[in-house]
Amino acid sequence: MPVGAATLAVGAYAANKSSKASKNATNAQVQSQEASVAEQRRQYDLSRGDQMPWLDAGKSALGQMQKLNAGDYSSFNASPDYQWTLSEGMKGLDRSAASRGRLYSGGYGEDLTRYAQGAASTQYGNYYNRLAAMAGVGQTTASGLGVLGQNYANQYSTAQNNMGNARASGYQTQADNAIGLAGGIYNAGADWWGGQNKSLNGGWYLGSQPGKG
Repeated sequence: MPVGAATLAVGAYAANKSSKASKNATNAQVQSQEASVAEQRRQYDLSRGDQMPWLDAGKSALGQMQKLNAGDYSSFNASPDYQWTLSEGMKGLDRSAASRGRLYSGGYGEDLTRYAQGAASTQYGNYYNRLAAMAGVGQTTASGLGVLGQNYANQYSTAQNNMGNARASGYQTQADNAIGLAGGIYNAGADWWGGQNKSLNGGWYLGSQPGKG
């Protein structure tokens, strides 16, 4: 095999090996980043799922507060604390009035009204404050989830950039190999053509026996 052809063959083999190695390295980097993104997504989904009950509770409390502020007191009237306080207080008034023989008197009705109003006033403040506290928990949870989502977005963006850089580097290496191989082919062809011209010039035109090669 002529030296130029042998050099070209070796160059082509080396370029092919280099291209495959570059492609494998690129794939390995991309797969690593994809695995990282998948794990980050799994952790984000897990954390969000763990926090959702608190967020939902906060949303529910906020909704009840908005109804109260609009004049809808149905949730307060049905609340266990208020119902228990009202029931137990009225039982006490019943026993007191019965012991004095005033159970169905007009004064007893006034006592019930005053007690119910006082219980409502006291328990309403407590009820509203509890809702406000739970709504605050929901707000804090929402803020935490926002930070969690932003962190995931940043990590995802970084991974995507890394994958893009890895692919670009691989493409550049393959392009460099192709350019090198093309240059090798050109140089080998030039060497071969130069050798042919030298052989023709030396044998036919410049030989010691012109015409005999």
